[in-house]
Amino acid sequence: MPDLFEVKGAAKVRCFGKEAVLDGLSQPSGTLMGRIAPDEVIFVGQPGTAEALVEELQSQLSGEGNAALVVDHTDGWSFFSLVGEGVEEVFAREANWKLPESSGAPVFTVGKVCHVAGKLFVRPNRIDIMTGGEVRAHVHESLLHAGHKVGMHEVAAPAVDPIGVGAEGVAVS
Repeated sequence: MPDLFEVKGAAKVRCFGKEAVLDGLSQPSGTLMGRIAPDEVIFVGQPGTAEALVEELQSQLSGEGNAALVVDHTDGWSFFSLVGEGVEEVFAREANWKLPESSGAPVFTVGKVCHVAGKLFVRPNRIDIMTGGEVRAHVHESLLHAGHKVGMHEVAAPAVDPIGVGAEGVAVS
């Protein structure tokens, strides 16, 4: 049975710039990383790390002047995690598209979930869903409803490493 939890305050920092410059970024430890577009990358870090993450990424992009931008979007996005066996079934009840195939490597993808735009980090037995903060309550209720059919439980986010990356971070494509 899967579990659902919300990671409140997970750092969400977006970087904008030339593709080659963003390709050269070093992933900060303890983060998820996803490529949204050729000129945009998002990093998700543990709760309370947004300021340090912004500083680190700004430092990496400091030589680009006005050609690169780092933006803290922590307060603008929700972050829900479906964890455990059966997460794909919960997802399938709230999205009309198939998750990308993965041979165990993490995958970043975007698409509609719970009828709203979402950004997903997909790992074996784990799907992290980011949506705009303005639809947080709707997404929460929709996921709870979908999960009820498969015996999902809502639990508190883990106190340690709630985004599930450890100290090394997880790069996703």
